[in-house]
Amino acid sequence: MSSSSLKQVWPEPAEMTAEQMALAALRHEIDEIDDALLDLFRKRLSLASCVGQAKDAPTGPHTKLRPDREQAVMARMLTRAAPEDAEAVEALWREIVGWGLNRQGRLQVQVWAPTDPTRAYDGARLRFGRAAELKLVRDPQAALRFAADGHGVAVLGLNTDDAWWTALVREWSSLSVFDGFGGDIPTSLAVAKIDPAALPKGRRVVVSAGGDAGLGSSARRWGLATHHGWSLSLTDAALERGEIEGCVGAIG
Repeated sequence: MSSSSLKQVWPEPAEMTAEQMALAALRHEIDEIDDALLDLFRKRLSLASCVGQAKDAPTGPHTKLRPDREQAVMARMLTRAAPEDAEAVEALWREIVGWGLNRQGRLQVQVWAPTDPTRAYDGARLRFGRAAELKLVRDPQAALRFAADGHGVAVLGLNTDDAWWTALVREWSSLSVFDGFGGDIPTSLAVAKIDPAALPKGRRVVVSAGGDAGLGSSARRWGLATHHGWSLSLTDAALERGEIEGCVGAIG
């Protein structure tokens, strides 16, 4: 490295020790990487804007979320990442994807979780990134209406006095579950007006009344909530959104 380059990162290179010279060289290399990352990020944001204009979507109001595409991007990045970097890579790419989506219009997310709001809010923040506008709300039905009108996403808690999820096969049949927060057995679900073809690969979310709703004894199930004969569960059965079995979405 030339003396002029070192002057950019350290005032008087002639008076530096060997350790200080080595540190200055490392910092200079980091600065160059930062510059390259910024240029690539700007390019990605520009491409995201173009993708938003060309994106296939159902007619009428809807979100521009493509959970299947996001799932594929994340899986590819985590496959390439070292195991010890996986958590950092996931968090970084959530932010990158979120800011790319922001170029297509800021994502609005309403969160209702009266029993554990912090857990639901933090899960939504990690999933959608800081580019999304999150708001805690008091009325789950209003949040569902907000999502059904195509304005954004509703993140709603489970095992509460309001069994809002029963309406996903009736009043809010235009909405689909596409993610869950709180662990392998989620304590809150994300719903939006999602193109069924864009749902992630993974366990299907089923709302049923009085029994297993035809899922079959060979299909593994995970119970999430119950209410007056209704049940909400996850299953590994291969169901399509809207089938008679009561599939209302999927969690990757």
